Amino acid sequence: MVTINDIREVDASRDVVWDIVSDVDRDPEYWSGLASIRNIRKEVNLVEREVVVGFMGRKGTQRIELVPKESIQMIMIDGPLRGSREIELIPLGARKTKIEVSWDIQFSEIPVFAQEFVRSRLEEGTKEALDKIAKAAEGPRKQLHVQNTKD
Repeated sequence: MVTINDIREVDASRDVVWDIVSDVDRDPEYWSGLASIRNIRKEVNLVEREVVVGFMGRKGTQRIELVPKESIQMIMIDGPLRGSREIELIPLGARKTKIEVSWDIQFSEIPVFAQEFVRSRLEEGTKEALDKIAKAAEGPRKQLHVQNTKD
């Protein structure tokens, strides 16, 4: 198993961050390795979907469980990667949230010679996703602050 972890503190409430990360239909906007998604089943806090991932367009199946305002657990059932990714939100006050992302994966359909490349892309993609999530979460508040200082 390969483990990848990253953490980011965001200047936004847990509610604001949750609204962004829980909209899993928009995952391709944040997670660069995710080319497309097609929902197979969607319930209140459960999504099963087919995905196309990576530059080679490999297909996989994912199951996502949402624990409102706390975490998102994605299980990769089949495809080039198997295992899990968890996003956990930890409030650090009214307007600050820590986002913890942890991957626990196996390379099920990736040749040995390419595994280190895929691992580094997952690490980079996680950092990029956290940057995009932070920008989205902090953006409206910053704009509101700028408008208020002009008055």
